[in-house]
Amino acid sequence: MNANDNLERRIADVYHAEAPHRAPDWVLANALETIESTPQRRVLVRVPWRFPDMNTTFAKVAIAAVAVVVIGIVGLNMVSPRGSSNVGGQPSASPSPSASPSPSASTSSAAPPPLTQSFTSTMHGISTSYPQGWKAAAATTTWAGAGLSWISPDIDYMYDPTLKADLFLAMASQPLAGKSGEQWVTDFLADPESDCAARTGTPITVDGANGVLCGTLAAVSAGGRGYFVRMYTSGDWPGLDEVYGPSWFTTVLLPTVTLQPADAHDTPSAPSVSPSSSS
Repeated sequence: MNANDNLERRIADVYHAEAPHRAPDWVLANALETIESTPQRRVLVRVPWRFPDMNTTFAKVAIAAVAVVVIGIVGLNMVSPRGSSNVGGQPSASPSPSASPSPSASTSSAAPPPLTQSFTSTMHGISTSYPQGWKAAAATTTWAGAGLSWISPDIDYMYDPTLKADLFLAMASQPLAGKSGEQWVTDFLADPESDCAARTGTPITVDGANGVLCGTLAAVSAGGRGYFVRMYTSGDWPGLDEVYGPSWFTTVLLPTVTLQPADAHDTPSAPSVSPSSSS
């Protein structure tokens, strides 16, 4: 080791000791301002049964992550020997982190709310009970069996008013159009949009009608009509699919479903909603 080595090491020690441990506040401010003001191109892609709507909480987390990456890159540049004249300055106080949003009470509890509300669809000829505090949105057009997206006008919905597209119940029906009930169910679940094409369903009975259960999607036939009832939970909320999982769907919710094929209409008709559940 020679004198030059000692000198270089001492210079490196000085830079390490005096370099700021965080980027200045203006870096964070500029990064957030750039993110907020940069226009985002909206791409509308309809993937009916997969519900592509991104949760707003996820979007906020993604923006915060981008800001952290930007600050980290700037900070690494400043602690290098080529840093600006700010080297040796006193670091300012770190901004306090904002509180993360939390799911509604109905999603964070050990069990879903009781099924105290009811909805009857006179268009699709089906009725069900649904959780206390949820909202209902009735179908306004007939269902052609072309899939499902939030909120599709041909589907009846009952949903958590806080999570909305992340937690809801959907149902509809249509004429069998010459098919047997068993064939209608088979064709419906074989459609790739049902997410059941590669999965093995199990037999199920809903209000005396036979059909197939695939996860939290039930397809049955009754009175010359094919029906589906689906409980949807988003992956954006960890554990949500456990609270509203197949066990709750089949043992708690489906027993409240009644099928009224004789009352169904394939033209728009006014729904019947319990007074406390109007959207």
